[in-house]
Amino acid sequence: MAPFCQLPDAAIQPQVRPPCGFKVKVDNVTDGCLEIKESKTSAGVRDVPIHRDIEQFVISLKATSSDGYLLSGLTANKYGDRSNALGKRFGRLKTKLRFGQNHVFHCLRNTVARKFEDAGIAETVAARILGHEFATMTYGLYSQGLALSAKQEAMDQISYGIVNAR
Repeated sequence: MAPFCQLPDAAIQPQVRPPCGFKVKVDNVTDGCLEIKESKTSAGVRDVPIHRDIEQFVISLKATSSDGYLLSGLTANKYGDRSNALGKRFGRLKTKLRFGQNHVFHCLRNTVARKFEDAGIAETVAARILGHEFATMTYGLYSQGLALSAKQEAMDQISYGIVNAR
């Protein structure tokens, strides 16, 4: 858990939400993307490009994992949920930084969605990255998904203004 909490606040990527992000194994980090293999919806199973601002940090997490998970060292509760410890850490950090109760871990996903919208990224592209379903006949039913290169182009259009995230 410690390396994840060393990131600057803005670097914490909302592109992978709990509990999915806590199930990413190092074997599922390949060629600049996270392969999300488990999710509560079929749309959540996807490849997510790693943002350039945290790419080196993700490589470091992968190299130093002691338990095969990207976010190493998280203990599971009796239900096998590994997100509790980090969720509690997030809560203590936001309280220390004087953020209110309306700022929750899921707000991180709101941030990337807003950045995609501000950058003019098509909603269908943002939905594929964020793991959201959309109920259209053409893309929702018939499309087999968006190419990773197209997702990477969208990801490259947003920035958190971070240099050398650890």
